[in-house]
Amino acid sequence: MNLLTPGMRFMLLGTFLFSIGSLLIKMAGEHIPTMEILFVRGIVGIFFCWFIVRRAGVGMLGTRRLMLAMRGLIGFTALFAEFYAIVHLPLADAIAILFSHPVVVAILAWVVLGEKLGTRSVMAVMASIVGVIVVCRPSFIFGVGESTLDPLALTVALVGVGFISVAILTVRSLAKTEHPAVVMFYPPLIISLSAPLFSSGWVLPTGPEWLMLLGVALFMNAGQYYMTRGYAIESAARVSAVTCLEIVFAAIWGLSFLGEIPDQWTIAGGLLIVSGTLALGYIGAREKKTATDS
Repeated sequence: MNLLTPGMRFMLLGTFLFSIGSLLIKMAGEHIPTMEILFVRGIVGIFFCWFIVRRAGVGMLGTRRLMLAMRGLIGFTALFAEFYAIVHLPLADAIAILFSHPVVVAILAWVVLGEKLGTRSVMAVMASIVGVIVVCRPSFIFGVGESTLDPLALTVALVGVGFISVAILTVRSLAKTEHPAVVMFYPPLIISLSAPLFSSGWVLPTGPEWLMLLGVALFMNAGQYYMTRGYAIESAARVSAVTCLEIVFAAIWGLSFLGEIPDQWTIAGGLLIVSGTLALGYIGAREKKTATDS
């Protein structure tokens, strides 16, 4: 008996691949600038999407090109923030903070799109926000010197959460008219064109570092592809349940390969973020089912 639906299997595979890509970003970032890592990811992403689009027999540039270009710019900014946070923060802390984006998506959907956010959803949002605060441990709440995390990297990570959330809302809109691979194509295109303009101090990678860069590109692009397929056919509750494993994978990889031991604050905050995300997914699925039945 298979306990996982096809959509959950796609999400699990995508989440696992993403977690390996995050580990490789962290390892490569010890010597290679963040923008250089992102550039390689973009170049490989263009060929990855081109292959999928060609097999699908659809136009490479899509129909809503202005909206797609905006999606590309937003995706470029979000990915840079994500990569920077992963390189400059402990892996488990970075993933825990970045994983809070479903909460911001729910808030933006409520404010911008007028989607309902009931009392239980508000409580789930608050739980995740408290979780982020616990992981970040800002000095104005916990006292000066309490947090050992890089303040700049924390700021970039939180800004990245905002851009990731806007990118997701943009994808939700574009998915109604565009092929998934076309939507995926624009961020690497913008990255490949923009990264050389915003970077400095590029280095020539060593042999192992080239393998890391190629691994980042392949694992992150493949992970995005399988997660996109999972989002298309799976319920929000099950998607949230599976993607929560990314925090677990990050903690395992950080401990196994980087010698990073999550402290009690990271564990407690991560649990709150996961709980809030799971609750949001479950509540959303129940509300959707109720609306369908009525």
